[in-house]
Amino acid sequence: MRINFILSSFGTSAAVKRSIWLCLLMAELAFAAEPRKMIVLGVTAPALKSAQVQFAKKIYNDIFADLNYQLKLEILPSIRLAIQTKSGAIDGELIRMSSYGKTQKHLTRVDEPIFEFVVAIYANDKHLSIASWSDLKDLNVGYRRGVKVVENELFEVLKENNLVQFTDVPRALRILSMKRLDAYVGIESLTDEYLIRLPEKIESTIFKVSKPKKDSAHLFLGERFSFLAPDISIALKKMKRSGRYDEIKKNDTN
Repeated sequence: MRINFILSSFGTSAAVKRSIWLCLLMAELAFAAEPRKMIVLGVTAPALKSAQVQFAKKIYNDIFADLNYQLKLEILPSIRLAIQTKSGAIDGELIRMSSYGKTQKHLTRVDEPIFEFVVAIYANDKHLSIASWSDLKDLNVGYRRGVKVVENELFEVLKENNLVQFTDVPRALRILSMKRLDAYVGIESLTDEYLIRLPEKIESTIFKVSKPKKDSAHLFLGERFSFLAPDISIALKKMKRSGRYDEIKKNDTN
């Protein structure tokens, strides 16, 4: 259509029009054949196993493809992930909590969240009363290493010897069910996914006793691709408005 529009503005012979049409067609084909630029985002292995992060991966795959980029994920431990992004070895982080950029000034946040979430506290005593973070003060509490939105809150109220960090969430939940922990703090949706996969004799001994915090998850870009943040944010908003976001989400749950 674009070619025909351009040709209609030329009052010239058919042969010249054919020549112009051929040149424009070749230019369009060359543009279409241009290889997509690669963008490499880091993510931790436990996060990537979750349904929410798999969903985020599909959403961003679509968005980057529309922007003529190919998305590649690199799986790294949480601490190394932060180091690799800061050094520029990778181009950003697929999923981090909203305030992550406050301590990582080299990163630019995509302001539109990929999803919102709740931090929950789990216990082996369903009558455990947790009205605020400070109620955890004298308890033995587990959490998954690298989840900053959880770590930051726990470090404020608990002593180091009362905290137990895990890289394996199912193991943490098993230990909680054995009463070797008083509580476990994690992202509700991700922790619930692990919990329902555990044997019923373990799941039935663990109770969600509090939801002290809400937050949102975002994509963060390193300096090389920071200029893309506004475009990605706009594209994600449009995807939500168009129904495409919900369509992908629905297909993921079927």
